[in-house]
Amino acid sequence: MVEKAALENVQDLVKLRMLLMKELGELNGNEELFQKDTEEYFTANINNPNSYTAILKADGEIVSAGSIVFFIRPPSPSSLQGKEAYVMNMYTAFDHRKHGYSSAILKHLMQYCQKSGVNRIWLNASSAGKSLYQKLGFIECESEMEYKFEKK
Repeated sequence: MVEKAALENVQDLVKLRMLLMKELGELNGNEELFQKDTEEYFTANINNPNSYTAILKADGEIVSAGSIVFFIRPPSPSSLQGKEAYVMNMYTAFDHRKHGYSSAILKHLMQYCQKSGVNRIWLNASSAGKSLYQKLGFIECESEMEYKFEKK
């Protein structure tokens, strides 16, 4: 079951983010500093109304997570209200993949965005993540992918 992350989940979120960065080959020898800064980020932002992190547990352990950050832009043709969300930090531990956990996290984040009045969600996808985003309706737009809610 997907749920909102809480302050007591920060260490698990840091662990997953470290695994994500390692898998992407983005750790460049500053692991201790990166880990410290990541912990500070999650601690400061876990209850920030402009961000939201979702987690999924398997056997009591957090094995998948994803975050969104809300922001307001000036209106554009694709987002007249200007309220958008950026998806980041999507990761499922290697041993827990192929169970639909990332899909469940992303669907939860999308529902939260829709309830929050967001009509455009965007992200930068890794090659491994593109198929997940495409299955849920995201389309490629130059260097990013996006999902747009239909207007009612």
